[in-house]
Amino acid sequence: MKLISVPGGNLATWSEGKGCPVIFLHGGPGDTHQYMKRMAAPLFDKYQCIFFDQRGTGLSEIKNREPSQFRLELMLEDLLAVKNAYTSEPALLVGHSWGAMYGLFACMHTPEHFEQAALLNMGPLDTEAGVKTSENLLSALTGDEREIWAQLRKRRNIARDAGNSDEVMECDRLMMKLRVKSWIFDPNIHEAFLNDYFLDPPPDREVNKWVWESQEDWFSWHRVKDATMPVWLCVGESDSVPVSQARRLNDLLPNSTLSIFEKCGHIPWMEHPSRFYSELQEFLIAGSE
Repeated sequence: MKLISVPGGNLATWSEGKGCPVIFLHGGPGDTHQYMKRMAAPLFDKYQCIFFDQRGTGLSEIKNREPSQFRLELMLEDLLAVKNAYTSEPALLVGHSWGAMYGLFACMHTPEHFEQAALLNMGPLDTEAGVKTSENLLSALTGDEREIWAQLRKRRNIARDAGNSDEVMECDRLMMKLRVKSWIFDPNIHEAFLNDYFLDPPPDREVNKWVWESQEDWFSWHRVKDATMPVWLCVGESDSVPVSQARRLNDLLPNSTLSIFEKCGHIPWMEHPSRFYSELQEFLIAGSE
């Protein structure tokens, strides 16, 4: 582990493999880097894969845990600090879910620092997509499950605001057992996904809330054109985030490719590993030559 000093604290970073540097951005907000490290393992023999726990999560410490410390402007500084600690050249970027949104923000605002970006199963970028994402998530549940989901979400948010971390963790575990129905298309691998998911530290719900609140107005469809590097958009056709968002992004980005995985939810490397790793490595190779 390598600690990097950033405004307000330190980031915990890790590097695996040798070769062209690739920075991985985990989801959440509030998750940690571990699941991205598992996803990236097949790349270790060809690339230097760089991971970090985003500010305030996992082993990355922020001294004053308050909303002002989780603005996207600071998170962009964090990402550039990680990049500069490992390479002086433009890096390759891979982001998943919230991490894909984080990556898009970086590509729009500092395109000169990134050779290209693979943005996987991006979260909702605007209010319309957010509403549709929630509807799709709930549509995967039965009527009774939707009622349980609503009760658990209310319990979790009350516990989060009260600082009751044990209650938050228990609610998150129960909610993920429902969310998996919209995240993984194939019910035969629900259990495998949950086993992997529960290996990692639980999401930090304070960080999750603060980051979402800080980025409410960050996105503009008019600025998408500023992300000028090659971009690979990867989405599952059955993900809760509507595919229409990825299609619109693909139309507006100056240099992008869109891959839609059929019979696939939020985790394409688990549902279609052969195709996923083949297309990801083909994309990365083009940026490392």
